[in-house]
Amino acid sequence: MARPLAEFSSLLRTGSSLAEQQEEALFPPLAVPALAPLLKNLPRGGIVELTGPRSSGRMAVLLHVLAQATGRGEVCAVLDTHDQFSPASAASAGVRLQRVVWVRCQNRPDYTLRAADLLLHAGGFGVVALDLPEVTAETWNRIPISWWHRFRRAVEHTPTIVLLCVETTQARACSRVSLELESRSFEWEGATSFALLHRLQTLGRLRKPVAPRATPLSILAVR
Repeated sequence: MARPLAEFSSLLRTGSSLAEQQEEALFPPLAVPALAPLLKNLPRGGIVELTGPRSSGRMAVLLHVLAQATGRGEVCAVLDTHDQFSPASAASAGVRLQRVVWVRCQNRPDYTLRAADLLLHAGGFGVVALDLPEVTAETWNRIPISWWHRFRRAVEHTPTIVLLCVETTQARACSRVSLELESRSFEWEGATSFALLHRLQTLGRLRKPVAPRATPLSILAVR
C-alpha cells in the first residue's frame, strides 16, 4: 500500500537530522563564549556571515572567533582586503598568531575571493575569515553568487568554518548562519582628555536561523 506524502516527508526530515547529528559528532561546533546569549557555537562545514556597519563589533567578534579556534590548536587564515587586520590587537585578544595565515589582498576584493578559493580547496583550516568591509555596491554587483556556492561546496563535510565579515548580507542562501551586529553604546577608560575604548555594547540579531528577538552582547574592544 502506498504511503502518504506526509509520512515520506517525515522520514526525510528524520534522516537529515540524523546525518547532521553524525556530522556534529565528527566535527564538533566551535564554542564562541562572547556570542553565547545569542549563539552558543558556530557550525562546521559551512559559511557563517557576520554583518554590520563600521564600529558594530565585527572585528572584535572576528578576533574572538580566531582566539577560540587557535586556542584549540587549529590553523586559521585571515584574508585581509583593506589592510585592517592588526596582529598586535589580535594577540591582545588571545589569538595565537603562530597559527594564523595572514593574506593581505591589496584592496582587491577579487584577490580575497581567489585566495579563499585556493585555501578552502587546500583544506586543513579551522576558520578561513574573509574580511570584506566597506566594499562598494558596484563591486558587489560584479561578484557572481557562484563564488558562495563554490565555497559552500568546498567546505561541506569538513571541519572548516568560512567566516564572511561584510556590511550587508552577500552569501544569502549559501550561508548556514547569518548574524547581524548593531552598536548601542561604548565604555571608555582613562582620563577624559585621553580615553581608550574598553568595551562596546552591541545588539546581535540572528537572521539565519531566525531568532525571535535581538539580544544585547558585551564585547571587549580591539586595541
